[in-house]
Amino acid sequence: MKIISRGIIPTPGHSQFNSNTFPYIQKLPSGRWLAAFKASEKKGDCDFMHAVICWSDDEGASWSTPFEPVKLPDINGVPGQSRTAYFLPLGGSRLLMVLNWVDCSDTLLPYYDPAEETLKDTRIFYCFSDDEGASWSVPQLMTIEDINDPVPLTGSPLMLKDETIVCQFEINKSVGDPGKWIHRSAMVFSYDGGNTWKDPVMVTEEKNMYYWDQRPQVLADGTSIIDFFWTLDGVTNQYKNIHARLSEDGGRTWGDIWDTGVYGQPGQPVVLEDGRLMTVDIDRSVKPVVTVRVSEDSRSNFEASLIVYEADVARQDSKDVSMNDAWAEMVKFSVGQPGLLYLGDNKVLAYYYAGDDPDNTNIEFVKIAV
Repeated sequence: MKIISRGIIPTPGHSQFNSNTFPYIQKLPSGRWLAAFKASEKKGDCDFMHAVICWSDDEGASWSTPFEPVKLPDINGVPGQSRTAYFLPLGGSRLLMVLNWVDCSDTLLPYYDPAEETLKDTRIFYCFSDDEGASWSVPQLMTIEDINDPVPLTGSPLMLKDETIVCQFEINKSVGDPGKWIHRSAMVFSYDGGNTWKDPVMVTEEKNMYYWDQRPQVLADGTSIIDFFWTLDGVTNQYKNIHARLSEDGGRTWGDIWDTGVYGQPGQPVVLEDGRLMTVDIDRSVKPVVTVRVSEDSRSNFEASLIVYEADVARQDSKDVSMNDAWAEMVKFSVGQPGLLYLGDNKVLAYYYAGDDPDNTNIEFVKIAV
């Protein structure tokens, strides 16, 4: 592997774009690169925060001005901010977009409450575009059977070979819930092009284990899904290596979870044309380092690796850390959320947010030849 080029998504030079995080980039059938990210005044909770999108029609050489694609409505009179957005091409110029709505009725309150281990109300909306993202339908609230707790998205929807769409998210604890929080990674399915959602499945659900930030991908057979997890042991208060789990039936059931042998936080993986799996991860234990790796299959060791970004700052996470302290550290990350996009012709785009200060970050990308 080798790096071909580097780039950055330019943003307007005002405070509403100080902190740019949670990137996602997708390649459309026309060749357009469509990007989404969270733009805000600062990384933590604040009055101005929204998910924006932009695009490049020249493979990242230039970009349109980022804009907020839709305004998410109030829910039962409660206003919300759009925090993250992800796309799925549906053929031609049509796209599905899912977005997270977060209660912003009091932006002085933190997103995560360490005393109660709860999240602000977080919902999923979805909408469609028929013109490659230039305009969007009215956002619809996704209702998920028997799930009424906060549901942060963990990445983009996936398409199986039978055209089932898989939406990925986490389930957290609601404000006012007195019970013990058991973190869950989950999925829900659409069988009609994203218009309705049903049959939720728990991918992980283990007391005192936090399999955070799931990063699934459909494998070459079009049915199997590999899923990677940022893993925190709530008993020993330690970050563990990235763990993984495999479903051979499109996410309905899951096999045993295993240790990948790689430390850090996983990003969105891709499958190469020859069936090999390419992953990306960030290790912040010494200093933030983003690495891509290639494996012959979903369970083998990673035979090749390449560092695509290395920050000139001190470490930003602790291997020995409580769950509440881990949440406090996340707000201070100035590098993160790596992902991969397969461009074709044995080329891959790695992307992430980066900066020396968590409140001043940009969306960067690296083109790699495999």
